[in-house]
Amino acid sequence: MAHDELKRLLFGSDKSSDTTLMRVEVGCNNNASKVLEKAIEALTVILSVNSVCEGKEDWLTTESYEMLESWFTNNVLPDNNDDRLLDGIQNVRWFGEGRDWFWWSAQVADENTLYVYILVVGFPISGFDSLRWLLKCCGASVVEQGEAVKSSDL
Repeated sequence: MAHDELKRLLFGSDKSSDTTLMRVEVGCNNNASKVLEKAIEALTVILSVNSVCEGKEDWLTTESYEMLESWFTNNVLPDNNDDRLLDGIQNVRWFGEGRDWFWWSAQVADENTLYVYILVVGFPISGFDSLRWLLKCCGASVVEQGEAVKSSDL
């Protein structure tokens, strides 16, 4: 699932698919395009590290996670002064296969509103707080679960 998710982040979603997704409503402060750009970059890096280490659990060491946390702090958080977000830096460790959601696509509705579409494979949604944390680190002000939508309607 995470490998397919990484491909969707890099190349876009399959437009011919008819999958039921959840729309995540993301409130932004006149910066939705920047939030989306940073979220895609951050999630791509996080998932790439997990992908490279797939099947090699001994590669996912404390040191590799600390390197990922350092990258995240320096590249995603510099514009954000909320210490509560920095306190959650270990959330970068929780984007593996154990989640119940996977990124599908996203669109900027306007500079104050971003919609992120996720594939949900379990309920209640394990790991959703990590997505909320990631989006807030990228500059979002509010992140809420929304309604179900069909991927073919996007």
